Amino acid sequence: MRITGGARKGTRLATFGHRLIRPTTDRVREAIFNVLGQTLEGKRVLDLFAGTGAMAIESLSRGAKETTLVDLSARAIEVIKRNLGLCGYTQRARVVKKDALAALRELSEKGRTFDIIFIDAPYERVELTEKTVEHIATTGVLSPDGIIVCELSRHQVLEPPPGVRVIKEKRYGDTRVYFLEKEQ
Repeated sequence: MRITGGARKGTRLATFGHRLIRPTTDRVREAIFNVLGQTLEGKRVLDLFAGTGAMAIESLSRGAKETTLVDLSARAIEVIKRNLGLCGYTQRARVVKKDALAALRELSEKGRTFDIIFIDAPYERVELTEKTVEHIATTGVLSPDGIIVCELSRHQVLEPPPGVRVIKEKRYGDTRVYFLEKEQ
């Protein structure tokens, strides 16, 4: 797994040695950033269910100002910290070992907002993705012009909650990606 663009393009990232962990592939990551734009200069990014941290690190490589990476797994937190160190991004990233919904509540209470929020919950838990999108819609952590990017299995369909709309849906192999925004 490598960074696909920006300042750290080509940098190899550490990953899990476990088949049940499914990091976003280089191809899907590159396609997502083709939609978001090649430069994320000054953007604040939240990576929920961060896994290896690849989405947030890719964002930093492409100019994001700062990232917050959230995962509940101690092993994931170790891998994220290792990858941030490999790329020299530890100072521009905050790593949180917490359940995604609890993290959203805490971030909301602190008045934090993000321009891009990545959600990559386990594929078998589509209801968790939907609940996470609902929390984002109701907590105010998404900036007014912000984008939510959700990854699901190509066999799953996301039902966005009221107040959130799909602006783009793409399929890449076994992955379906939704790009969402708040309704104005």
